[in-house]
Amino acid sequence: MPSRPRNRIGEVYGQLTVVRPSERRSRGGNAYWWCRCSCGCEREVPSDKLSHNTTRRKATVTACESCSRERQVEGVCAKNDREELERRRAAQQNRLDLKGSIPDAWLKLPLTDAHARELGAVKFFRGTRCLRGHLAPYRINGGCMACAGQIPSAE
Repeated sequence: MPSRPRNRIGEVYGQLTVVRPSERRSRGGNAYWWCRCSCGCEREVPSDKLSHNTTRRKATVTACESCSRERQVEGVCAKNDREELERRRAAQQNRLDLKGSIPDAWLKLPLTDAHARELGAVKFFRGTRCLRGHLAPYRINGGCMACAGQIPSAE
């Protein structure tokens, strides 16, 4: 017979508050607890998934399924925004290094494909070479314009 679990009622783990024990046990003998999320949903969670230790390797549960999904999507969006800002900074630096050796019209183009989409443009110039070594603007859903034969490369 498994031992009695520690009373966790009232403890808070992330957005979850433990409200009552469950009758279920995991294969390892861990008790399950019913937890209420800050949004009002309830979720049954094994006690080994409830922890305040953020550095542990084992996964922890800190919210109901829908709130967890929302937080995951927010995290991905934040990461994408950081990466886009870094691409824009790198493009700006590349363009500054190339100033004087490329046409001034290219410096007026958007920095990245996402920047071009925001502005409603179809071309952008990062200041990097394509796989074939051309230094030319790109189309947002095409590729290097020198490879397509539309603009000569600034070599």
